[in-house]
Amino acid sequence: MLDNPEYTLGIRARYGEAGTDGKIRLGALANWFQEAAGHNASALGFGDERLFAEGKTWILTRMAFRIKDLPSPGDRVNVRTWPAKLEHLGHRGYEVYSPSGELVVAAVSAWTVMDLAARRLTSLPEHLAALYPVKTLPCIPFSSRTIPRLREGIRSADVLVRRDDLDINGHVNNARYLGWLLECLPWSPGESLIPSLLDVTFRAECFPGDALVSQCAPLPDEPDATAPEGFPQAPYGMLHVLRRRDSGDDVCRAVTRWTSKLAL
Repeated sequence: MLDNPEYTLGIRARYGEAGTDGKIRLGALANWFQEAAGHNASALGFGDERLFAEGKTWILTRMAFRIKDLPSPGDRVNVRTWPAKLEHLGHRGYEVYSPSGELVVAAVSAWTVMDLAARRLTSLPEHLAALYPVKTLPCIPFSSRTIPRLREGIRSADVLVRRDDLDINGHVNNARYLGWLLECLPWSPGESLIPSLLDVTFRAECFPGDALVSQCAPLPDEPDATAPEGFPQAPYGMLHVLRRRDSGDDVCRAVTRWTSKLAL
């Protein structure tokens, strides 16, 4: 067991990771977190290579970002991560620091384990759970206990899953979902759409050929009382869902909050 459970990954933001507003996409941010978490878990002895050897893998079940600003291409940033509490799910915290050392993003994720052959959730093997730090560091909380189901969206966009969307676990990578969830939002060239909060829960796997629909609807305008100190209490909220077009089953749900009201 390492004395220090934290890990910091230095990254230079790339032009291919930016959107039309000149800021790093949320999916790229999620990939940074995944990279840092993988290195950290491996150093602590419970990384994917240990689970793969037993026919298992880590699966992300929920992730929330709190955002002051997003990096721009060329920025050299530090991504800090650490394992938080291990209960029914494993939790992990993240922070992104700007080139000047300012905290610009804070995040939290929840993980479980999947049996790759059965494609079913299972528990972390006891000999690997024993390597998990006893004294863990806290991280920001999720915005709510659960994310409610969107009954009917007022905007929608179709999404078709491709082979290029898959990851090493053979299903759609979590970072792909983030862009799809925002696909139904209004957009104009050069417009900056940076949410102050993205809180997403992942409910099902997706595979090539799956036809999805991205839907969203506004939440009542109110200050975000759950925002941590130093982060904006964005008053404008949206509820999102990615849903299978054939069955209507939810693949993932999300809440976003914005400092400016979206023109729906």
